[in-house]
Amino acid sequence: MQVLIAVASRFVQQVLKRHLSFLTQPATYCSSIAEARDLFGKSGFDLICIEGILADGKGIEFARALRLGGNGEKVPILLLSGNDDTQTTNEALAAGITEVFAKSDVEALADFIGRQEASEMITARLKGHALVVEDSRSVANIFEKMLDRLGMTAQIFARAEDALAGIGKRKTDLVVTDVQLEGNMTGLGLVRGIRQMEGRAARIPILAVSGLNDSARKIELLRLGANDFISKPVQEDEFAARVRNMVHLAQLLDESEAQREHLRRLAMTDQLTGLFNRHYMADIAAKRVPEALRHAIPVSLLVLDLDHFKHINDAHGHDVGDVVLAETGALIRKLCNSGEIAARSGGEEFVVVLINRDSRKAQSFAETLRCELEALRPAGLTVTASIGVGAVARGEQTDFQTLFKAADEAAYAAKKNGRNCVMVKEISRG
Repeated sequence: MQVLIAVASRFVQQVLKRHLSFLTQPATYCSSIAEARDLFGKSGFDLICIEGILADGKGIEFARALRLGGNGEKVPILLLSGNDDTQTTNEALAAGITEVFAKSDVEALADFIGRQEASEMITARLKGHALVVEDSRSVANIFEKMLDRLGMTAQIFARAEDALAGIGKRKTDLVVTDVQLEGNMTGLGLVRGIRQMEGRAARIPILAVSGLNDSARKIELLRLGANDFISKPVQEDEFAARVRNMVHLAQLLDESEAQREHLRRLAMTDQLTGLFNRHYMADIAAKRVPEALRHAIPVSLLVLDLDHFKHINDAHGHDVGDVVLAETGALIRKLCNSGEIAARSGGEEFVVVLINRDSRKAQSFAETLRCELEALRPAGLTVTASIGVGAVARGEQTDFQTLFKAADEAAYAAKKNGRNCVMVKEISRG
């Protein structure tokens, strides 16, 4: 499902991106009605979400104009409003808005869009790739044509061994296999081989086909992991119904798994910055730091504290403060190498575990971060940071808590030294 979102605030866009990460196609974002109108004209969208008031007009007026056009009559339009009152809702519904959501309830908006996508997946033509395993070319061609009419592409194999190897080469959404095949592997063997694979491949829906009307064979196929069984000669209506049921169920399972992964990431992620939260940091770093040191891999830890952050909130408001925190998090994430752990530990404090960086390299990283933050000017403000680096002397062993304490003390020293600077404290026996 293609979703167009018109929201002026970059911060709100980031929040929506995190809540809509489950979408099979990433949403398209813009910040004005003119952009939304242009994007919709160039590429049809399945759903539109627009803010109540943008710099160049009102979302309700955009919806009213879109409903008068030929292409926008049936597209669901959601209004993200800061005014949670009956008058706004009634005016929006009269203009053709499908539903109104408060800015404070992004989760309800995400839930609506998720349900809309699930509904569209069920009613739309099937999409996906099927493997047809059939040693009769004429029968295989019939299956291929029936699958094409359902919206699926098909790849034909005469031997089960070749089909099993083909599953690993591209995403497969369905397997249709005869029981009796040429070669050493039967359809039973293919079912067993697929179910012994790892990850998503082990859950591929399998429709077994046979000209033998043998109840014991059907039961054996189902016991080994086939999802359904159909007898030859195959009737197209029955084939279509069974394929739709299997593929839709698999898609729902994939969606459920994606939602579960989304919830898992929410549980370990700071929602404002997209970095890990302090709980996940403490858990993973407690394992990663000693492990790296045991293998003689240098580890350092950085504590960054934004200078005078309370003044930013007091003078410019918490919305601006949130933008500063979000953009600081994005900068840290950009500078980190793969495998390094960055977290917002609370308030205006950030923690980064630097893997394979000794004291000198960690100090260089911290200086780069300090300078780039000052040049970044998040929310149009000059923002600086006091940064402490905790490092481990070569050959020493330590744990996360000790390393964090050293970095925290170094950050405190940076504040006492006038702020906007980097201080280093190295852990050693001496």
